[in-house]
Amino acid sequence: MTNDSYEKLIERYIAGETSVEEDLRVEQYLKENPADDSEVLLSEKEEIGRRIRQKLLANTTRKPVRIGWWAAVAASVAVLAGVFWYNAPKRAAYFPALSSIWTWNDDDEGFAVRNTSHKPQRLTLEDGSVVILQPNSRISYPEHFGERKRMVYLHGEAFFQVKRDVTKPFIVSTENLATQVLGTSFNVKSYDGAGSIEVQVATGRVSVYENSDSKTASKNGFILTPNQKVVFDKESRKMELGIVKNPVAVKSAESGTRFEFAETPAEDVLALLEKTYGIDIVVEGDVLRNCLFTGDLNELPMFDQLDLICKAVNVEYERRGASLFVSGEGCSN
Repeated sequence: MTNDSYEKLIERYIAGETSVEEDLRVEQYLKENPADDSEVLLSEKEEIGRRIRQKLLANTTRKPVRIGWWAAVAASVAVLAGVFWYNAPKRAAYFPALSSIWTWNDDDEGFAVRNTSHKPQRLTLEDGSVVILQPNSRISYPEHFGERKRMVYLHGEAFFQVKRDVTKPFIVSTENLATQVLGTSFNVKSYDGAGSIEVQVATGRVSVYENSDSKTASKNGFILTPNQKVVFDKESRKMELGIVKNPVAVKSAESGTRFEFAETPAEDVLALLEKTYGIDIVVEGDVLRNCLFTGDLNELPMFDQLDLICKAVNVEYERRGASLFVSGEGCSN
């Protein structure tokens, strides 16, 4: 195959216009030709690589970095999966390769990635942890994590799915807060210029504390569990514990949970919600005595379920921190 025909094949591969057989030809070639920096000296291959890089990075702003011809071709394959294997002397890290991602070398010790698109973008870190970086957000991290901790720095918003490592905590540092986990999933929102920082937990347990040099700072924080959040006010430097907007069923309660009730004691219905979503529901007094509930609450968001239950049995609920308190007149005897 000539260089010109191979370049056209790569271009068609990137555009998703190749057949299954052509896909296999490209992938087989990459398997049989490992990266070799010496190939850069071959003018014809370098020209192919240059053209491919121009297509891949057409709308991408980067600091200049040296990339081999093979790496450019490999990127054309990896871009279809949304990730780019970036090769440089003595380092290797996953970077998004979509044209809407701006990636650059921060310094000799680490990397930084900015999402300049209008959609969330996926990034895989060295340890296998996954970051979903939101638009107008950036994250920086070292080339290799240290022996005692995995530290990343965030400006903006990102969802983290952290690979578990009990010997090496994962820490997300923002302007004012530090979020520390061993292995879990959570969202951090910390935009420059915003008045607050918000951390929400999807799975596992997350420690959130003020990012300060003070020895007592770590005491001023919370341990969050699924469906909980904390909001830090930058001006007052106060943290407020709360419940996420749309709670989801915790993993241990997802399978087999049904919300169909027929003349079921209201206290039992609320107990099922409490177990399913991992949120404390406190019933004040005996307001639910003699209260029965009948209804189908499947496929409804948690707070819609709670609204229907409370209206049916003549009570109301109030959010206090990460708990829900139920009170009211209740049912007549």
